[in-house]
Amino acid sequence: MGRPSKQVLQERMDHMLDRLRQDIMTGRLKSGDYIPSEVALGRQFGISKESVRRALNDLVDEGVLRKIRRVGNQVTEEAGGLFIHQKQPSHHHTMEHPLEEADAVLPAASRDQTVLRLAYYPGLEQEASLSMLIEAFERKHPGVKVELLKTTLPLEYARHHMADVFTVSVWDHWKQQQVDPRMKIMGDPPYMEAYPKLKEPFVSRDGRVTALPLIFSPVVLCYNTTHFAAANIPAPDEHWTWYTLLKHARTLSRELNVRGFASHIQSLNRWPVFLLQNGFRFGDQPNGRIADSPDLWESLRISRELLYGQQQHRTAPLLSENDHDIERWFREGKVSMIMNTYFGMNSLRNSSMSYGAAPLPSLHTDRTLLLVTGIACSSASRHPELARQLAAYLCGEEAQTLIRQHTVSLPALPSAWTPVQPLLGSRPIGGMEPEEIWRRGHFYSDLDLLPQVIEDMREQLKGFWSNMEDEIEAGERLTELLKSYR
Repeated sequence: MGRPSKQVLQERMDHMLDRLRQDIMTGRLKSGDYIPSEVALGRQFGISKESVRRALNDLVDEGVLRKIRRVGNQVTEEAGGLFIHQKQPSHHHTMEHPLEEADAVLPAASRDQTVLRLAYYPGLEQEASLSMLIEAFERKHPGVKVELLKTTLPLEYARHHMADVFTVSVWDHWKQQQVDPRMKIMGDPPYMEAYPKLKEPFVSRDGRVTALPLIFSPVVLCYNTTHFAAANIPAPDEHWTWYTLLKHARTLSRELNVRGFASHIQSLNRWPVFLLQNGFRFGDQPNGRIADSPDLWESLRISRELLYGQQQHRTAPLLSENDHDIERWFREGKVSMIMNTYFGMNSLRNSSMSYGAAPLPSLHTDRTLLLVTGIACSSASRHPELARQLAAYLCGEEAQTLIRQHTVSLPALPSAWTPVQPLLGSRPIGGMEPEEIWRRGHFYSDLDLLPQVIEDMREQLKGFWSNMEDEIEAGERLTELLKSYR
């Protein structure tokens, strides 16, 4: 496999630093301990030794690590306290590292301001124009300063009382609910209008609303309209099945010398779609026979056929690292159709290409996976009312209208769907209306399976998707896996 893209490399480095900070905060790594070697970290996170060393310099600069020549990187005695009393950077109030408490050292102009800490997924800079929204909130609340904490683990920041407000995906909320059914980590958000369907996944087991929907997207089919016109293929419609797609993908590959269709199938936002479309629910399967289910294997079979069945002269699928690779190849015109989301279409906002969005082709049903990113208030916030005000602003009329105008993401507030101002940037032709999304859209929980099992199944199925195992071999591995969860 080739070198990872700059974006993927940065994501891996950020993930490594987040994990090391988390291990230090939780006491897994104590003062005086040595972190794993640079070579070991490189293998673990899929980056070079040089990239590991460059990233670790951030922790050295923060005073968390000290480099000892020819020995290794040691956690300092001050490391734990530095996460709480870290100094405020003078150039901007956006931070990518664990934060200081509200009484930390601030620039002179900010000492009378209350500091609110917002931990957020990195993608939200593009998917929700988050910095713009925060600047607008601060103008309305001059006594408040919002520290932006970019991390792949917002829930961890909240768990360690490091964030007043944090973003949470449907997936992360579902995983947290397995260990914290009442979602005690989350305070009560303010009541806000939103599409009712989007509120469903953000409810605790005891019926309490735990987060506010911010943006959402179904998984859809994204296609290059120029390629379709050149190959004389009509736009996808509700009658398309995956076999229709496969037929047209072969035509596009043959006539235009492109990849007709591509998807990072093993993504948690992709392969469960095929299970949903087959109406598969693990709870409906005979006890002990889940891995033998025809519905399961029909779903997995079509996902593999999409990887290998497009071009007779190509036997290997694209070697993608993640969904971003697929989106990049589509943007570069190397792929004609991809599984995508409105979140992912933000990467096309400044592109000149003409592209469309359509509902996914169907299998036995026309279901799709519905993704939602929400805003939650930490139950441990020192400023609960201000935290609620920030959540209310981000999910309110002004911010939701800005999201609609400046991004391709879909706002959770119904009144923001129909824009008053012109929409900026490149937009897809076609798409899905809300009523169709609610009818087709389903959540991970509809599979009636624990999130950890879905993650473990994905690992076990990599051999099957790589065409190294047949259904019998993969089925045996799944049977052993599922036995451990009974």
